[in-house]
Amino acid sequence: MQQNGVLAATGTASGLADSISEVMLESGETLSVLDAETGEWDVRSWRAVHERAVEIATQLRDDHRGEPRAVGLIGDPTVDLIASVQGAWLAGAAVSILPGPVRGASEARWAENTHARFAGIGVRTVLGGGRELDLLSTIDGVLRVEPLSHYGVGADTSGFVPIQAAPDAPAILQGTAGSTGDPKTAVLSSTAVRTNTTAVIDRLQLDMARDIGVSWLPLYHDMGLTFLLAGMCSGIRLCIAPNSAFGASPFTWLGWLSDFQATITAAPNFAYDILGRYGRLIKDVDLTNVRVSISGGEPIDPDAFDKFLAVTARFGFDPAAAAPAYGMAESTCAVTMPAVGEGAQYDEVVVTPTEAGAAPLRRRYALLGKPLDGMEVRVVEPSVDVPVVENRDVGQIEIRGTSMMTGYLGHDDHAADDWFPTGDLGYLVDGRLVICGRAKEIVIVAGRNLFPVEVERAAARVAGVKRGGVVAVARGEGSARPGLVVVVEYRGADQEGARAAVTSEVASECGIVPAGVVFVGPGSVPRTTSGKLRRLETRRLVESGEWS
Repeated sequence: MQQNGVLAATGTASGLADSISEVMLESGETLSVLDAETGEWDVRSWRAVHERAVEIATQLRDDHRGEPRAVGLIGDPTVDLIASVQGAWLAGAAVSILPGPVRGASEARWAENTHARFAGIGVRTVLGGGRELDLLSTIDGVLRVEPLSHYGVGADTSGFVPIQAAPDAPAILQGTAGSTGDPKTAVLSSTAVRTNTTAVIDRLQLDMARDIGVSWLPLYHDMGLTFLLAGMCSGIRLCIAPNSAFGASPFTWLGWLSDFQATITAAPNFAYDILGRYGRLIKDVDLTNVRVSISGGEPIDPDAFDKFLAVTARFGFDPAAAAPAYGMAESTCAVTMPAVGEGAQYDEVVVTPTEAGAAPLRRRYALLGKPLDGMEVRVVEPSVDVPVVENRDVGQIEIRGTSMMTGYLGHDDHAADDWFPTGDLGYLVDGRLVICGRAKEIVIVAGRNLFPVEVERAAARVAGVKRGGVVAVARGEGSARPGLVVVVEYRGADQEGARAAVTSEVASECGIVPAGVVFVGPGSVPRTTSGKLRRLETRRLVESGEWS
């Protein structure tokens, strides 16, 4: 039975904004957004958020002269920025949210590139605040850059009528991670956004009378945006913090869960890893209310996740709340997810490398749940040689379904019935998905194929090596020293000792001795804007001799 207030799955796709409006106006709950500078939470009723969205939509309609144009959003989350998502849809426009500059990057270059990227995908109005908006305002060009603090404020909304977009009209222009290539822009229709959000709400059994969500995930990332939309479309109490607040103090996440008595949250593997590794620092939190804690966005390390579960159990965290999931921007977000209460489950297998005579290794891979309603997953013959997993048919993962993009902007459309190659390698166990690695990132050394994530996890156990800052690559046969190279972000005084320890850990765990261990400073390994390792770019740096 449909939960009260939850966005309905039926009706026209153009009804996405109308359905959200209905939920916002019906819900008696609130949206809270943290101001990282003051530490204060801005708390508004969903009805007030809707009123702000209508103001913004009215101004957009007037500025665009009734012609829907894509709207860009920039800066830390605020109530106004979140209202702008619904405001854009009420104005019949698509939304694109882009990240700010990363630490150490040229702010001027970021502003130029972001301006060009917004303009290149059809954005003409950019709304936001903070330093990012100030930087973008310095660039001359086609964009109208406006601070959200006053945009639409006081507009006469009495006669506003939402602009109804066509069923296949874009709702979100979502940047992809670019972890294995150049980032692209996935065009997500109202239909895709509506069905994926509805499926997530259904799988999580969200109920505005019971649930409270807490997230610090960036809204420019598909997981962060979908978490927001699931809260917005179910009318639950929702608490959103900027990801910079988590980065500055990761343990505040547990504090927020405790203070708000949260029932739903989500984070990538590295966040659970940090809390598990430094669990002794956790104090005075109550996690007994958490019933769903999603892990997604990057490969899941079973050992690290189990350590998190063990550490937080003494604060009342229920292991059954753990929910390892799988998704991607091209499918709006979620593809597979376990049912509520399943907890973290693993497939324990024996993996035999492709090299003749190589010793088999025992491995655990996370079970990532079954496909959401409307989505399908299949495994096809891999295009590369992969390690043999005993009693499992490993292949390339393909997906299709109602949440899929209509295509990449500027590329051919993706037909609704076509299977989409994800680039991931894995298999199915009783209909539940398991991911082993990515086809483009397989490390081939002396005829032996390795999943790089397994080498990286082994190296990360060494003291001083940054967890999540390790990349395993294969140096080509044409180089002076071909073989496995492990690039590590290292903070410590004893590099030679650490090099020997990394070599020993990798040899013991993976059965291969690295030809080289390259130390770089913290933050040096190339990453996407969402924090994923760019292994192909790292390999280029190694092979070019820039890192040796």
